Amino acid sequence: MLLRGVVFSILLLAMNARADVAQQVFSQYQEALLEVQVVERQSQQKSSFGSGFYVAPELVVTNFHVIANYIHTPDSYQLIGKMGEDQQPLQVLAVDVVNDLALLQAPSHSGLLFDLAANLPEQGEAVFSLGNPHGLGMVVVPGTYNGLKKQSFYPRLHVTGSLNSGMSGGPSVNAAGQVVGVNVATRGNQVAFMVPLAELEKLLSQQPDSVPPVSDFTEQIRQQLIANQQQLLAPILESNWVMKALGRGQIPESIAPFLTCWGNTNSNQPKHELRSARASCALQEYIFISSDFFSGTLEMQFEWVDGNSLPLIKFNRHYAQRIAHTRSENPATPQDVSEFNCRSDIVALNPHPTRVVYCVRSYKNYEGLYDVVYAAATLATEQQGFISRFALSGVTQDSAEAFSRKFMETVVWQ
Repeated sequence: MLLRGVVFSILLLAMNARADVAQQVFSQYQEALLEVQVVERQSQQKSSFGSGFYVAPELVVTNFHVIANYIHTPDSYQLIGKMGEDQQPLQVLAVDVVNDLALLQAPSHSGLLFDLAANLPEQGEAVFSLGNPHGLGMVVVPGTYNGLKKQSFYPRLHVTGSLNSGMSGGPSVNAAGQVVGVNVATRGNQVAFMVPLAELEKLLSQQPDSVPPVSDFTEQIRQQLIANQQQLLAPILESNWVMKALGRGQIPESIAPFLTCWGNTNSNQPKHELRSARASCALQEYIFISSDFFSGTLEMQFEWVDGNSLPLIKFNRHYAQRIAHTRSENPATPQDVSEFNCRSDIVALNPHPTRVVYCVRSYKNYEGLYDVVYAAATLATEQQGFISRFALSGVTQDSAEAFSRKFMETVVWQ
């Protein structure tokens, strides 16, 4: 009992110390925080909002997703910075759509500014996230720094802390009040993510001499998406895929460290007439372009099916239904993308006859970028079949064709 009491006392002291630091950080820096609002011009009502922070007398950092509506339709929205009861217009200087950052020009601020930390914290150190949760006013939330998120292509820092909607774009700081990252996302249950300091420094280095027209950001975003898909796919295309068996199919076991894979089967469930085993691999993040339009994704799905216990006609019906369940996970609208253009053919893949469906749709505002959906199903033999799928978003034609060749040559039925 004595030991338990000592441990409890130590924990209580640590919590009190962290609370004292949080209060000190907030009292020093709250005037360098502001609410970033996107306001619909006709109704003068908020369309979206988040947080921002001053890093220089006229420079504010926030998330791209906070201001996206304004970037896409500036005639319909205006960008406002709110500090207490004071509201002032903001202008966009630069964006980094891949890392969900934006740099804004704001009215001059003469008070204390946020400095950038020289280094990231050590794992286990305290960090403090500042922002405006649910529009309730600026707060500071203590948390624990857990390092770079593993299995992630888009760099994110993992923090144990309670981020909420509206805190997006606010700073996360160390005990000295120095910025170590930008609040960007939460998974709930005390799981939160920040954009790393290095990506913020890159954005600040892109500050232009004057405010560019909002229309210029379409091409800036296009170039960023093109560069991103090249960085994502190049190592995948150049590597030798490690393969494993799924039924009589050969599927990737290891392609890239940033892909997360799962598997399941219904073989232990007698109610299923068609036995199957499935595997899938995908990126866990995406690039936010708008609330209805995501990009920068890669996913692959594989399924082996066995219907030996079924009549042939019934097996073929079940198998055809499996093949039909192929779609893009990108919830884009007709405003953003064209209709999918699909072609289907029987192809000899090593050397089994296989039905291949290949669908492409183009991005309307970002020329030269496409979403691609591919599905291949062996022509069933011995009432068994093998289905493979992939979906890419935000890729060039050359990258899509190169990935398709690699996939078709590697993922085979034996």
